[in-house]
Amino acid sequence: MEERKKQASNIDQAGNVLYLDQERLDRKEVGFPPYQNKPNGLGIFNWLVEHVLYMNDKRWPLALKLYHMFVRFSVWMKEGGWKARLYKTGIKLYPDMERQTSTLVMPLNVDVTDQGEKVVVPLDLIKESLKNVTYIAGMDTCLCREANQCKDYPMDVACLFLGEPAKTVVKHGLGRFFTYEEACARVDEAARHGLMGQAVWIEVEQILWGVRNDEMDRFLEICFCCPCCCIAMRLARNATPAERHRFHPSGWTAVPDRTKCIGCGACSEGPHGCPVEAISYDHGGKVVIDQELCVGCGICKSRCEVGVIQIKQTMPMRKDLHEYFLKDYNLDIKVWEEDHG
Repeated sequence: MEERKKQASNIDQAGNVLYLDQERLDRKEVGFPPYQNKPNGLGIFNWLVEHVLYMNDKRWPLALKLYHMFVRFSVWMKEGGWKARLYKTGIKLYPDMERQTSTLVMPLNVDVTDQGEKVVVPLDLIKESLKNVTYIAGMDTCLCREANQCKDYPMDVACLFLGEPAKTVVKHGLGRFFTYEEACARVDEAARHGLMGQAVWIEVEQILWGVRNDEMDRFLEICFCCPCCCIAMRLARNATPAERHRFHPSGWTAVPDRTKCIGCGACSEGPHGCPVEAISYDHGGKVVIDQELCVGCGICKSRCEVGVIQIKQTMPMRKDLHEYFLKDYNLDIKVWEEDHG
């Protein structure tokens, strides 16, 4: 039975996690070739992103328009049946699109009541990874929420950019320098508002922020996303399964107590349902969450009014953000002062 296959062996019917699934964590290592920065060549592209194409405070309205363009384009490709063909012909900006987006989802509102001991949670992971960063910049406003004029979540709890290239967003008037303490305070504020955390590396964003080719491995974003406006989750909903494999959980996923489920469908229905289509229902109408697909974003939990779904640790966690990107995506991020080897 298909539903039986999707019911993970380390989770029982009441949503108790029986053991941390190391094998599932190992399967997240997708075997990309090692990432290498694109060559500078004659420096023409670097000059364009540094002096012409970048976003600044005066061009910010253009960034808001680009947001809507990207979302509409992804919907058009999926609904028109052209997505796979356009994707393969390289209509996007980079021919090596398998490497463009790498995302680690870090839910800030997790359940630790049945752990039995103190555990490292994603919020701790973010704070620990902010230590010894060469530079931290905090955006003044969230691109996604401002573009949608979000009414439910604050716009000023916005992205943190890590590494030397993060200085560009300060230079261009889109943010300011953050101390470690200020960055941790923003993480706490995001958690209070019920936002999810995402560590994101997106190649095409060098154009938005003005990052040189040779600096792309020294740049990382920490985003604080709402379920209604996040462009990453919106694009995931319109992506193919092959593209969704760029989104990985941090060891925490959505776990249902199937004994309480009333089969109402609230956790998956509507335009802001599960972005990776990890939710299905068995023949009795009870929710099933495919742990191979779930990224732990917590959107389903926020929509469940019965309290069926919790975010729990179902896999071991890696040591730090550097190890996640290195093992999951073969991407050696260098935003920390110490040598990661």
